[in-house]
Amino acid sequence: MRTAIAVALALPWFVWAIVRVLGLDSGTLLVPAIAFTTYVAATAWIPVVAALLLHQRAVALVALVAAVLLVIAVAPRAFDGPRVAEASGPSLTVLTANLRYGNGDAEALMALARRSGADLVSLQELPPDEAERIDAAGARRLFPYRVLDTRPGAQGSGLLSRYPLTDPERPQGLRMAMPEATLRVPGAPPVRVKAVHPVAPLHGDVAVWEETMRSLPRATPRAELRMLVGDFNATLDHHLLRDLIGSGYSDAGDATGIGLQGTYPAHRRLRITIDHVLVDERARVTSASVHVIPGSDHRAVVARISLPQTANR
Repeated sequence: MRTAIAVALALPWFVWAIVRVLGLDSGTLLVPAIAFTTYVAATAWIPVVAALLLHQRAVALVALVAAVLLVIAVAPRAFDGPRVAEASGPSLTVLTANLRYGNGDAEALMALARRSGADLVSLQELPPDEAERIDAAGARRLFPYRVLDTRPGAQGSGLLSRYPLTDPERPQGLRMAMPEATLRVPGAPPVRVKAVHPVAPLHGDVAVWEETMRSLPRATPRAELRMLVGDFNATLDHHLLRDLIGSGYSDAGDATGIGLQGTYPAHRRLRITIDHVLVDERARVTSASVHVIPGSDHRAVVARISLPQTANR
């Protein structure tokens, strides 16, 4: 009986560890659930202690292996990653904010943009009236370049920039707007930037989310620099996001040790990190931070990036 109890207690953590390590998260149940891996890892000691108290050493050992696997998957986000890139070009500050159906405080957003020295802003859930409020709060002067695809409710997105944005694209046929453009920073190579906001993988939309995640542009290490910025509705425990990063991106939060500072829901104690700044590995993330925007249910992310320098000819 004690063996059965110990196994029953250990099994959920063991299965979770296998799903996470092998990237088996797919479908309507596992995709939303895997987002909470950080909390599962934090409680993984429970079945180990329970098995020991029940004098089931073999079960305790298996539970310990599962706990170690989960901690190895999660813990590195709390520490600075290796700074591989030696980018010595211009500095770029990027801000991303989900505005919760356009209810994010425009004045607070612009105050954060000024305080952080933001050069590029990616906005999600941007309806037309919120774009007008942001411009009235000073965005038009601070960010003269923009590519907007404003839509009602949660569907709109946009890019605002101090530097020129060229070759804009507003992909059609997507439920959520995800505009992109080429950012021209003096002294650095062009950077192709995309505002990211796939539909949340809930209420039967998991397949749509998976398709959108697979369609996001992979990094092109031997071609143009790329940057993906926004609300991915995905954590680093989703294998589709890890696969995307593995193509040649760095996640700003993970690279700077703030990867466990959750961004959603903004005002609750238990949060998950679904807002990201993904940067071409040839650039170097020097710092990142999260910030509350009144009226929004997401915390904004600010990342400072050192871009490669334009090669002398």
